[in-house]
Amino acid sequence: MKITKIISFLLSIVMILSSATYAFAQEQNEKKSNIHFEKGNIEDLLNSTTTRSSLKELIYTYDQNGESYRVYDQANSDLTYTYSSIFKIGKNQEETLVRREIVNVDNNVVTTTIIENGQETIHVLDLNNSNIPELVNTPTPRGTWDGWPVSDTFEHYGTFKYSYSIGGTTVTAVTATISAIVGAANIHPYAKIAVTAISAIVRYIVNNSLKWTYVIEDVSFRWTKIPNVTLQQRAVERTIRKFYADSNYATVIGSAKTTVYAKNYKD
Repeated sequence: MKITKIISFLLSIVMILSSATYAFAQEQNEKKSNIHFEKGNIEDLLNSTTTRSSLKELIYTYDQNGESYRVYDQANSDLTYTYSSIFKIGKNQEETLVRREIVNVDNNVVTTTIIENGQETIHVLDLNNSNIPELVNTPTPRGTWDGWPVSDTFEHYGTFKYSYSIGGTTVTAVTATISAIVGAANIHPYAKIAVTAISAIVRYIVNNSLKWTYVIEDVSFRWTKIPNVTLQQRAVERTIRKFYADSNYATVIGSAKTTVYAKNYKD
């Protein structure tokens, strides 16, 4: 009886390990390879010179799980709307629609709609819940400090960790999502915002079919220097976000710096 139990136990371990290996293999096979842009690229999406009324278009192919695909992507100039159609390429180069992805970004909320196999799935990423808390006893900028001097140096406010789910898989869908993440600011209203390039981050997420990305954010502010006032205003916000591929924060994807200028701030 003891021998039988030992054999059964060993067989169970083998089955578990085999299942784990198969699952890992499946996960590895989800990576895309041979990505080839036939029209446009990620940098074109991030180019701000495109007029607001025109749509940016991308066409690219890739291989995944032994199949070949072609993607037709469209995005508006500010990356608040994207539309993607994914086609499987047959042996005779015929194309069969397998998936659509639509992304809408509004008020820091990213809504991704997936249409596949006749089913519609909606994924919502609310970035309003990801912003750092409002500073205690800091009034809302009212413009009363306009014209007062502002510190030349940034004061570190805090370091925060977040995890963000990625609803889409296409270049435009991921670019819109990452753009929304790095564009989330804590100064409202603001006059302008500047973001460093995020193409490397988008490329890694798309190539590796990541469903989540993990971010460490370092937030700093430049404050007004109004004489005889205890509570100063936040004039400029700088957030440096480092993106990771795993929850252990071991594999760095890339980083992006966001600089936000308050509405009443002047250089």
